[in-house]
Amino acid sequence: MEKHYTLITGASMGIGRALAEECAQRGRNVLMVALDGPELHTAASEIAQKYGVAAQPFGIDLTATDAPLKVYTWCQENGYIVDILINNAGFGRGDILNKIPLGVYQTMLRLNNQVMFEMTYHFLPQLKQLDKAYILNTSSMEGLMPMPFKAAYTSTKHFVTAFSLSMREELAETGVSVSALCPGPVVTNEDGLKRIQRSGRKAKLVVMYPNQVAPIALNGLFRGKRIIIPGVVNQIMILLNNVLPLALRMRMLRKIGAGVIPKEEG
Repeated sequence: MEKHYTLITGASMGIGRALAEECAQRGRNVLMVALDGPELHTAASEIAQKYGVAAQPFGIDLTATDAPLKVYTWCQENGYIVDILINNAGFGRGDILNKIPLGVYQTMLRLNNQVMFEMTYHFLPQLKQLDKAYILNTSSMEGLMPMPFKAAYTSTKHFVTAFSLSMREELAETGVSVSALCPGPVVTNEDGLKRIQRSGRKAKLVVMYPNQVAPIALNGLFRGKRIIIPGVVNQIMILLNNVLPLALRMRMLRKIGAGVIPKEEG
C-alpha cells in the first residue's frame, strides 16, 4: 500500500519543525523540505526515531529557479503521495522601508509568495485526485492587518491569506480543504526573541512558541477552519482591529510597528 505523506516546507526549525513533530506524533509520515544542512537531516532522523514514522528530508533552496517543481518531481520519482501540503517556509524583516536592501525584499517576496503559489500549483492536481486532502498556508496575524514599518512582510502575508481564502472557495466542490494559519509573534530564534523584547511588555502577552502553535494549527486544519489564529488574546486583537475606525486602527498599528525598528547602537 502506498504511503501518504505530509509535506512541510521550512521544516528544519521553528514552526515548520514543530508541525513535522506534531504530524509524526499523530502517526503521519512527513516529507521535510528546507535548506540543506545538518539541522534538516538531524531533525528528520530524530523525528523518525522518536515517533516510528517515515521522515524524509529534502534539502533545497526554495528560492532557486524551479525549486518547487524539483520538490514535486522528487515526490513523483519516489512514489510519495502527498495528502497534506503545508506551505510554511518564509521570513520577515521590519524597519523603515529603504533601510533594508532591495535584494532582501526580493527574496522575501519569492519565498513567502511565489514559492507557496508554485508549490500549490504543482501539487494541486494530485491533491484533487484524493478523497480528502489539505493545504495549510502559514500566514500571520499581520496578514489580517497592515503593519507600518513592516510593509513588505505584511503585504506578503496579506497575499498568503487572500490566496488561501480564494483557493478554499475554488476547491469547495473537491475534497481539498485550504486553511490559513495566522499566528502572532512566535519565538523561533534569537533574532525573533530580540525583536519581541524590543516591542515591549504588551508584545509578550501575545508571544507563543512553535510547540504551542503546531497542535492548534493541525486541529484547525482538520476541522476545516478558514483562518486559524492561535491564542485567545490574538483572536481578541483581530476582532477589535476589525471594528475600529481605519484612522484609529492605523495610528495604533503605527505605534506597534515602530517597535520593530532596530535601535541604533552607541
